[in-house]
Amino acid sequence: MMQPTRKWPGLPIWFIGGLGFYFGLAPASAAVAGEGLPVVVENSVASVPVPAGAGAGTSLAECIHMALERQPAIAAQRASLGAAVGGQRALANIRLPAFIVRDLPIRRQQAGLGVEIAAASIDQAQHETVYAVTRTYFSVIYARDQERIARGVVDHFKATHDTAKRLVEGGSRDVTTGTLDRIAVYQRLAETKQIQAAKGVDRALAALKEAIGMGPEGSIDVPGDKLPEPSVQVDKQQIIGLALARRSEMSQAGNLAEVYCLEVAAQGKSWRARVQTFASASDIHYRSIPQGTTDPEYRPGAIGPEMPTMLVGSKADRTERARAFSARAAAVADKTRNLVALEAEDAFIKWEEATLKIPSTREAATRAAKLADDMRKDFGAEQKVKAEDLVTVEVLSAQAQAQHIETIYQQILALAALERVTAGGFHAALAGSVSRPQE
Repeated sequence: MMQPTRKWPGLPIWFIGGLGFYFGLAPASAAVAGEGLPVVVENSVASVPVPAGAGAGTSLAECIHMALERQPAIAAQRASLGAAVGGQRALANIRLPAFIVRDLPIRRQQAGLGVEIAAASIDQAQHETVYAVTRTYFSVIYARDQERIARGVVDHFKATHDTAKRLVEGGSRDVTTGTLDRIAVYQRLAETKQIQAAKGVDRALAALKEAIGMGPEGSIDVPGDKLPEPSVQVDKQQIIGLALARRSEMSQAGNLAEVYCLEVAAQGKSWRARVQTFASASDIHYRSIPQGTTDPEYRPGAIGPEMPTMLVGSKADRTERARAFSARAAAVADKTRNLVALEAEDAFIKWEEATLKIPSTREAATRAAKLADDMRKDFGAEQKVKAEDLVTVEVLSAQAQAQHIETIYQQILALAALERVTAGGFHAALAGSVSRPQE
């Protein structure tokens, strides 16, 4: 898909466009009604309430609200759903008797399933959008947090350099001009990290604008420069259960398998030597199917369905071929279930790993910061503290703080992924974890 370049795993959505002969497949999660053809879709993304009152910057809830209204990916899926409903209506309006078009009732059933598959894709697009906004939003704060640390390190090295320079000018034997040069080198290196973090903020803001659906001319600001530390309890089996029960890919794959079963029946309705299939309006062999990867980490790939636009031969031969394609569609459904479960379990493990690390990284950052502060004071008071030792501790403190922030960031991303893989069944309350700064 489970879509910056978005690196979360992709799951079987490729088959959505393959049911195009009798109905245009699309995606979504809204109730669509059209002249006796109501479509009620559960599992849709609820509107995220926007906090009242203006403040500095835009809240996560507000960003999500804007994205659900403006993201072109969602608009495209809604348009496709409209086309699917139109195709279903067109079949319903055909007034030929069944003895003339013997497979027409079956095609109407396939069209209904196609609309359901199409509608489920809007739900999927909405959850992917919420995840993209959440991820990029916290990426902005994460980059600012890292910039704050780098800025502090630069300031500390500058103060240490000034103190060392004063000691050299005072005739100290322990501090030399070589010491000043080494401190200056570390200061310049810290400045490069500060620049890198600052540019990371710009990149994350650009990615956030795209996730919301803004063009390059748009602008948005995110409040805060310190990541929150969510306290959430997660149960692995509950996460897997919610994913299997709520993910739109599951209903898509199940409905797809049923469409293929109906194709077997449709082929049995005609004695002609050449009979079109539901895929006659699109070549699903050219659909993009997510591929697995093994480097740098293993990720299994999805499998796609197959169906030619035309089946040729006797009724028995055509029916047998359709049955084979139907068996493959059933395997696609099984593979989809396994991939959804794997994605849910993987997201849980990533959350668990980050959560277990946080106490250790927090203690390491706290101790290193205190050690650096104490040595900084002793050095300024001309105590027996070597400048080289102080520089080493400053670097260690910066690394410990950066590691702690990185771990919190990974935990937040894992929680966002858990919301996505469960299609909103799990709520981490991330939208309420970032408070606006006081004006």
